[in-house]
Amino acid sequence: MAARRKEKEDKKWGSFFLQLAAIIIAVVLIRSFVIGTIYVKGSSMEPNFHHGDFLLINKLEMLISNPKQGDIVICSLHENGYDENIIKRVIGVPGDVIDFQEDDGYYELYVNGEKIEEPYIAEPMLSSGDWEYPLEVPEGSFFVLGDNRNASSDSRKETIGPVSKEDIMGKVILRLYPFDSFGLI
Repeated sequence: MAARRKEKEDKKWGSFFLQLAAIIIAVVLIRSFVIGTIYVKGSSMEPNFHHGDFLLINKLEMLISNPKQGDIVICSLHENGYDENIIKRVIGVPGDVIDFQEDDGYYELYVNGEKIEEPYIAEPMLSSGDWEYPLEVPEGSFFVLGDNRNASSDSRKETIGPVSKEDIMGKVILRLYPFDSFGLI
């Protein structure tokens, strides 16, 4: 009788640990390949995203499709020997021709010869960066810019340049915090 009770108790604990392991594996897989979270650091995406914003990102979408112009993405930046995740807006996709033209001391953005209206940027752009323009976005890469163009390290810098698809972690889909700005992106 005691042996039977012990066997039943062992089965119960074995089942519990098996379920716990399955849950842990599911959570790890979901966090690795489906969704993720990230805190915004810095001011490069103001006025739309601020330091301390907590965001939900869709990783799965980047595994099965490419980002589109206007998408807000999280990129893994490998610069000067350190890795950092940055938030940027996709401006150009593979094959697009990016150009900046000066107009009265400010730079206007052109994609494929067409001026892009950008109501989301913080202020007029003062610099076009280090590249010679026009610049064709290479296959498998994306030209990304911060919305706060005058305080953003982005694809305009030769040390960053167009970001490869492998370095795009996911698309921002939801702002979780601050609560008064909670919502879909």
